[in-house]
Parts: sequence; structure tokens; C-alpha cells
Amino acid sequence: MLQWIKRGVRRALRALFNWASLLAIPCGLVVGYTGHRTLGALLILGGTLAYFLVDPILMVLDLVRSGRPDPDRGASRR
Repeated sequence: MLQWIKRGVRRALRALFNWASLLAIPCGLVVGYTGHRTLGALLILGGTLAYFLVDPILMVLDLVRSGRPDPDRGASRR
């Protein structure tokens, strides 16, 4: 039961970060257009880096975690 909650929280945070990185780019364009060019540029840069760098790393970490046997289930170790 606790594992399901942990897994659900991880998935929710991953989805939140994914959407935040996607929304940072158009928000940066709007903020830059309204006159705050430096903040807009930082939002665009941060959103781009998060989408193309951080999201793939999180995806790989999720795959590595799911490939390991669960120690709570009594899996034999080699």
C-alpha cells in the first residue's frame, strides 16, 4: 500500500515538472513581450533545459527503478 502511494506521488511530481517545463517556454515569450526581457529569457532558457535535459534524466531514473526487484516482495538476491 505504501509503495503505491510513493509511486503515485512520483508520477504526480513527474507530470507536474513535465507540464511546468512545457508551460515555461510560452510564459517566457509572453513575459518577454510585455517588457521583462531578462525574466522572459530566463523562463525560456529554463523551460528548454528542463524539457530536453531534466525530463529525459527523470525518465531514465524511472526506468531504472522499475527494473529492480522490489525488496518488500521477498525477491531472491543473487
